[in-house]
Amino acid sequence: MTQEDLEKYINHLLASGKLWKFYKHPEWMELRQEVLNDFHNECQDCKKRGIHTRAGSVHHAQYVRSHPRLALSKTYMYDGKEYQNLIPLCKACHNARHPEKGNRKRKDRFMNEERW
Repeated sequence: MTQEDLEKYINHLLASGKLWKFYKHPEWMELRQEVLNDFHNECQDCKKRGIHTRAGSVHHAQYVRSHPRLALSKTYMYDGKEYQNLIPLCKACHNARHPEKGNRKRKDRFMNEERW
């Protein structure tokens, strides 16, 4: 899929409120697994803190909604420097990078990493 085709596809999904379909697309599923394998299934945020945690998801540094052309790109260029776009993260670290997606029902309930 070209970047132009990808952008059209994602914009169509956004317009119809079905962006979740992108995350079920075979190209994404294959790339996601490739990225997890490249980083040995380790959460990169935990690893920076000296903790080894299994990654369960892949975060887009350049959000799909804002940068649909980069949705299937492992890296991106900015000011002549290459950055990692797809970053393996554990659930807790991925949630920390997306505070806007917080669970409103449990907002008043304390929960630590062990969920108690």
